[in-house]
Amino acid sequence: MGGLFHHLWVYVFGRVKPSMRRMMRSAIGGVLAAILGLTAYVAVILAIGIVLAQAFGVITALVILAAATLILAGVILAIVSGMNHQTEKRAEARQREAAKRLPSPMAMQMLAGLPALMRGRSVLTTLLIAGVAYAVAKNQGVGSDDE
Repeated sequence: MGGLFHHLWVYVFGRVKPSMRRMMRSAIGGVLAAILGLTAYVAVILAIGIVLAQAFGVITALVILAAATLILAGVILAIVSGMNHQTEKRAEARQREAAKRLPSPMAMQMLAGLPALMRGRSVLTTLLIAGVAYAVAKNQGVGSDDE
């Protein structure tokens, strides 16, 4: 019996270890790439600083590098802020569109009463429910040629 559970475990969860290994390799690779990228960034900044220091002096070179870094950071923040604003506007537009598709409050009240009507299960109840569904569908514009 234990062998059966072992085989079921391997069948159901057998892919967990390979995906965990793949995630770990990706995480380690990402960390190493980030470290190497930061090392390259620091080397480029140092090289630019040395060139500027030879041309303008150490203090002026540091001020130029700091100003350039601050300007670049400001540009990046402005771009990210703009992208976030656009995302929020798209989400609000989707919410408005979803709200337009909701039934009217009166239709919602009629739909809320349907479970109580279903308990009787008579033919008259079925016809009434079909009528309510038809009215809600027509209210939503189903079957119209406008779309």
